[in-house]
Amino acid sequence: THELRTPLSNIKAYAETLANMPAIDIERQKEFCNTINTEASRLARFIDDLLSISRMETGGMSLLKHETDMMRLFEDVLGKVRPEMEAKNILFNVSIPAKLPKLHVDKDKMTVTLVNLLGNAVKNTGAGIPPEQLAKIFDKFFRSNDPRVRDRTGSGLGLSIAQEIVRLHGGKLLVHSELDKGSKFTVILPVV
Repeated sequence: THELRTPLSNIKAYAETLANMPAIDIERQKEFCNTINTEASRLARFIDDLLSISRMETGGMSLLKHETDMMRLFEDVLGKVRPEMEAKNILFNVSIPAKLPKLHVDKDKMTVTLVNLLGNAVKNTGAGIPPEQLAKIFDKFFRSNDPRVRDRTGSGLGLSIAQEIVRLHGGKLLVHSELDKGSKFTVILPVV
């Protein structure tokens, strides 16, 4: 409910402020509109995640697999997450072999998976996962009670969605984690 209520409350508060302030300068108007837009986008992402989970649970998620140039897919994904990494001054090394096989994957859904995994890396760099919570991280709506990450935004759906997408591709999503050092997620996909 937090992921629904918070953006809705912020949208309502900023919209009411805009409506009730008789004289507001243009820069403040822009700032308020940007906040409303950001919160609406956050809400839309959460709703998209809920719809994805619902489709998965009912068996309604299908893949549109095509032979995919994995280098281009990785470049697309890296382009989406690199600004977040740079904004947090995270050193981000990419090591991709020169020759990658083309895989039969649903490019859009695989992009969602990798963006979810790398987005979590940005938010939780170095935290690691407590051993008693490791078995739960792929559960829907699971949120760690670790004080270092508890207050960070997120729906608790990203890893669940990523795991299901990888499973639908006939693959596996594995995790190895050391508390206070970090986590390593491995996506294993079949080569056709």
